[in-house]
Amino acid sequence: MPPEPSASFSADEQAALGALVAQIIPASQQFGQPAADDPDILADILTTGAALRDTLATALAWLSGQTVDAGVAAEFRQVFPAQAEVIQTLTVQCYYRDARVMRALNIDVRPPFPTGYTQEPNDFALLDPVRQRGEIYRKLP
Repeated sequence: MPPEPSASFSADEQAALGALVAQIIPASQQFGQPAADDPDILADILTTGAALRDTLATALAWLSGQTVDAGVAAEFRQVFPAQAEVIQTLTVQCYYRDARVMRALNIDVRPPFPTGYTQEPNDFALLDPVRQRGEIYRKLP
C-alpha cells in the first residue's frame, strides 16, 4: 500500500507543489480538461512522489509561501533544474493516468491486455539493410 501523501509532504509542500504543477499543465477551458493541481491528479502526484520527498524538500521549501506564476516557475527551473525535471516528469506521468484526460484523447482507459490493440502490418524488409550491415558492436568474452 502506498504511503499517504499527507504523511510524506507537509501542508506547505503540498501547496507549493500544487501551485507549481498547475503552471506545468494548466486547465483547458477549450477542451474541458483539468489542471494538474486537480485534487485527484494532485493526490496521485503526492502519492507517487512520496518516495522523492527528501529529494524535493529543499526545492519545495524555496517555493513555499510564494505566489507561483510563470516567472517564479521559470526561476525555479533555473535554480533547481534537477528537481524541476523530476517534478515535470512526475506531473506528466500522473496527469496522463487520469481517466478524464485519457477519454478526452479518445484512448481507452484499460490495460492493453487481454483485449490488445490492432497494429497495422509491417514491412520487415525495411530492416534488411540493418541486418546486412552486420554487427557494429564488440562482443564481450
